[in-house]
Amino acid sequence: MDEQTAGTGNPRPTSRLVVDVVRALRGWVVAAAGGVLLLGCYLGVSKETDVALQLPYVVSGGFGGLALVLIGSALLVADRFEAAQAAQARTVGQVDDLHSLIIAAATTGAEVGGEAPTAPAQASYQQQAAAPPQNSYFNSTGDAVAGGPARPAGISAPGPRA
Repeated sequence: MDEQTAGTGNPRPTSRLVVDVVRALRGWVVAAAGGVLLLGCYLGVSKETDVALQLPYVVSGGFGGLALVLIGSALLVADRFEAAQAAQARTVGQVDDLHSLIIAAATTGAEVGGEAPTAPAQASYQQQAAAPPQNSYFNSTGDAVAGGPARPAGISAPGPRA
């Protein structure tokens, strides 16, 4: 939490929500002030027909308003960037806590039961079930038979045609 002093020298904690709202509000206020300056510039320029009389409005209101809008946008982007970094830091902390809990549970399990709980053993590549080889066929009962012509189950071999 951020800390503020109220002239007493004793810092007091400020709510994180208040700090976040004030930071976001600061960017919106600066951008709105820039918009007001741009509007004033437009209104001043639109009522003058002489270019020489329009330039002071553009220089004072136009460039100043544009600068304030850009600064306000930068403040808003910086605020969102800080919020994203804070969220990432919280997530990293939670993952670290979870990791330490998992390690502690595995260690406790090893001490109590004699063995740490492990994942089921994985079969090696050669031991895993695979599709039958290409030269396998199935007989009428559905059992795989090596070699011989392939026949649909339940139909006898074709005989000579009459």
